[in-house]
Amino acid sequence: MTHLLEKQSLDQLKIDIMYLQAEAITTNQESTLLLDGNQDSYSGKSTKTELSRKFTPTLHFQEKSEQLFRFSPPFGNISKFKTIIIQGHNKKYALIFQIGKGRFRIDEI
Repeated sequence: MTHLLEKQSLDQLKIDIMYLQAEAITTNQESTLLLDGNQDSYSGKSTKTELSRKFTPTLHFQEKSEQLFRFSPPFGNISKFKTIIIQGHNKKYALIFQIGKGRFRIDEI
């Protein structure tokens, strides 16, 4: 059950990131994603939407700080590339932001 809840939280994170990128592209306005390692939560903001989510209790950001990512129009490019480690109950995951047009993925490590 724990694994399913973690997967659901990570899937929701993916959906929210894709949504924020799409908002930057369709509205031609910057959108942001804030990862909060202290609260194990994240929030997003665009011209149309503000969202705030907390991970399931077994997921934790390894880095205990806030990290801000911006998605810029017209292509949804991300402001920086970085790998963020998320610790689960029995597994670790890497949220990888890549160079070029806001590409990202979540891998089990």
